Amino acid sequence: MRATNKIVERISDGDKKRGLIWHTQGSGKSLTMFFTAWKLRFMPELKNPKIFVLVDRIDLNDQIYDTFVSCGGANVEYIESKRELAKKIVNDERGIFISTMQKFNELPKDIENKNENIVVLCDEGHRSNEGFASINLRASMKNAFFFGFTGTPIDRTTLNTHRNFGEEGERYLDYYSIQQAIDDGATLPVTYEARLSKFFVDEEELDAEFENLTTNLDAEQKEELSKRHGTKKSVVKLEKRMRAVIQDIVEHYKLYVMPNGFKAQIVCYDREATAKYKKMLDEIVPPEWSAVVYSPGDRNSDTDDLKEYNTNKRGRETIINNFKNPEHPLRFLLVCDMLLTGFDAPIEQVMYMDKPLRDYQLLQAIARTNRIYPNKGCGKIIDYYGVTRNLRKALNFDESVVDSAMIDIQKVKEDFTNVFRDLLKIFGDINTEDPSMTNLRKCIALFADNKDKQDYFYEKYNRLKLLFEILSPDPFLKEYMRKFEWLTSFYLAFVKEFLNETKEAHTLAEYGEKLKELIQKNVDYEGITKNFREMKINDMQALERLENMEDEEKAMELEKMLKREISINLDLNPIFKSFGERLNLIRQEFEQHQIELSERIKRYFELLEDIKNKEGEAENLGLNLKEYGLYTVSGEYVKNFKEQIFKDFVKDAVLRLAGILDAGWQESSKREEFILKDYKDKIEVDDFQKYLNRLVDVVIKKF
Repeated sequence: MRATNKIVERISDGDKKRGLIWHTQGSGKSLTMFFTAWKLRFMPELKNPKIFVLVDRIDLNDQIYDTFVSCGGANVEYIESKRELAKKIVNDERGIFISTMQKFNELPKDIENKNENIVVLCDEGHRSNEGFASINLRASMKNAFFFGFTGTPIDRTTLNTHRNFGEEGERYLDYYSIQQAIDDGATLPVTYEARLSKFFVDEEELDAEFENLTTNLDAEQKEELSKRHGTKKSVVKLEKRMRAVIQDIVEHYKLYVMPNGFKAQIVCYDREATAKYKKMLDEIVPPEWSAVVYSPGDRNSDTDDLKEYNTNKRGRETIINNFKNPEHPLRFLLVCDMLLTGFDAPIEQVMYMDKPLRDYQLLQAIARTNRIYPNKGCGKIIDYYGVTRNLRKALNFDESVVDSAMIDIQKVKEDFTNVFRDLLKIFGDINTEDPSMTNLRKCIALFADNKDKQDYFYEKYNRLKLLFEILSPDPFLKEYMRKFEWLTSFYLAFVKEFLNETKEAHTLAEYGEKLKELIQKNVDYEGITKNFREMKINDMQALERLENMEDEEKAMELEKMLKREISINLDLNPIFKSFGERLNLIRQEFEQHQIELSERIKRYFELLEDIKNKEGEAENLGLNLKEYGLYTVSGEYVKNFKEQIFKDFVKDAVLRLAGILDAGWQESSKREEFILKDYKDKIEVDDFQKYLNRLVDVVIKKF
């Protein structure tokens, strides 16, 4: 009632066009939106406004439509398509129109209604109202009133719910707090319990915890574990820790939760941890007690352990319905990212937390347990990771104090314009609205052999990317969108061409949510990734593609292929060091104008042929690649090298290693026993220990 009347008053006055309603999760936000829309429709002084109610997921679309109809709403229409949406915007029809935000992604050009008698109510205003769809939304109804509803506003530089919906200097139009919702009986209180403190992850004391939890490992094993996963992941996913956590979860659930018929979520660090917890859980309780719900990964890179728990939409719906059914044996939902927001299952009382969540994500997650259900006195958060400090930060704020750190949006717009102009200057007269692969390759040639120019573009584009994240969904961006999409397409090609060897792997995960959405909707991400993939020297199709390239592009591709092949083999075969020196020399002579481009390409092909011949040497010796790695290293250290002795030695060593890799073979005390026990007297080595360590390095890489 309070929020509805404030919105009505603001629209009646007409001086201010926006407002943010902060509405604690689970406390009836959809009802507030219904009462607001209904009162606006039937107040005579408002002259029959057109009202759009926007959500960001199809399931919420159905949910809010059902709520409006169940409450007695009339003239409520469910918008089915982008074409229908366009008609509703421009025609004079009045009513309450419910749509997903995503339909605005493909809104036809020049759709615009300048009337002021339009009201837009955006559900989950913190989540989807800063992307490409929102730019089109606000550009199509510039004079409309915009009100955001959220349970978890975001206050960051790039994502800022207050800035997008609040009037200047106003944090929110109305705020319905967690405590108010509990006092009113709209939600339940949520209790917090820290368990297994021995296994908590204190991010400020990670190194000390890592040492404490890996006391049974030697220095080299610790180093390998840390190198492979990073310290945080290593601590979280240490098997000893995971088994202790899952055992404690089962004991706590059986003692405190199961007797009352409630269910639980287990929030895991990532997909790998989720799959491991599921397998551990199946060892101590019936398999039908638990199910995994996570996003399917890449079919090519996922391990079989991860693929086992991939589900499609229908499968996930079945799991969720079983979880909500009090008669079904499913008791635990294991998740890592899915079902932490917008998931409503009142039968869930407990969330077992083993994942670092902060701010709005944390608030959204804990609200899964605060729904009212018969005999459910409270929700419970059982913390194994150590989110308590983050929880206090997320809940213990004083919203009576207005944050004065406001961003000068006009300055950001000026910066965006300047950086945008600087980037376009690089391309001169090239058509910067042509996203074809031919045009992108033509532009790639502008950066060939010019590291300074590459660095300049990389830094400038990433600055532009940040400014876009800050500004979106301001209609200011509308006029820049075509060229910005082209720049983004080129950047994806640029990354594949120049940065794969020097930067971490670039995926959509590196982009902010707004830009990620734009790429998914408007940029041929898969096409660019496919067409700018790395070439391999033994890939006949790759070599055929080289023949069709212009000379400059051909030289660039050859150099990439050679660098990749040399870097892969450098640690295994000493001769690849000389190959690397030859490659650098060819490039230097070209840059110093000592040879022509045609000679550079000719020498690259000669080097390519020498590398292919060297890689065939293993086969000529009758060795596989594992054996050949040990064979070539031996030549660096061994005196009076006798080929047949060493061929016999490496074959035998490889067979031995294949059988003991899971038996603590990395321990220094076991190396001699496993590898050279029977050979030490036959082999003369300058530095036996150094030689031994080098062999182990090769084995790590090859096995």
